[in-house]
Amino acid sequence: MKTDTLENTELYTKAYLADDYEKINVKYRRKKVLEILNQRKPKRILEVGCGTKSLFDFYDAFESFTVVEPSSEFCSIIGRSPKGTEKVRIINGFFGSEEVRHKLNGGGYDCIVISSLIHEVPDYEPILREAKSLCDENTFVHVNVPNENSFHLLWALEAGLIQRLDTLSETGKKLQRSRTFNLEKLVRAVEKAGFAVQEKGSYAFKLFNNEKMLRLLNENVIDGNLLDALNRLPKLFPENGAEIFVNCKKQ
Repeated sequence: MKTDTLENTELYTKAYLADDYEKINVKYRRKKVLEILNQRKPKRILEVGCGTKSLFDFYDAFESFTVVEPSSEFCSIIGRSPKGTEKVRIINGFFGSEEVRHKLNGGGYDCIVISSLIHEVPDYEPILREAKSLCDENTFVHVNVPNENSFHLLWALEAGLIQRLDTLSETGKKLQRSRTFNLEKLVRAVEKAGFAVQEKGSYAFKLFNNEKMLRLLNENVIDGNLLDALNRLPKLFPENGAEIFVNCKKQ
């Protein structure tokens, strides 16, 4: 979200909660992150931005879990989780601010998750630099964003519905996005911040924008089984899933 002011944070929160298909996007985004966490088994995790559900609700193999989230409403929602034990710490504030930096107390994390965030802020470079400052030689950082080379956008371009792949969609504008990424741009961004990319790829798959995908579901043209099958298509089109990710370590 645009984290420059509390007003923008509140506007983003309302738009996020109002977009029913975004909840489906979150499901597949979370599935990818959990797949990576379950492979690597980190014990000390920092999640930057959480939405209405934190990863600590779904991943059990942690010893400590810290969430930094600027939306007080989102913090309140995840704070009511029955899994919010003494091992979980929720910090309501802007990642990179002096107040939050002081509370994080220097790092010591096995994993930092920056999920669906850096495309929304006015300036993402400070976020990546702040994450790097909290890394040691064993920390891995997972970053994911929507993909401007998503199949549904390539199809829309061919149909003349959009003029450029890097133009913000109406959904993007409502969710206060500031820019678009493809895999090359995302790799370049994290490398500039001082990270070395270990893994990269795309996941999920969309035929249309959020509004049209939701209409297909509501009219029973597609169902959950077809959605799950779409989510597996990036293995055939590795750069054209709806979202992209990198796993990286500091250089």
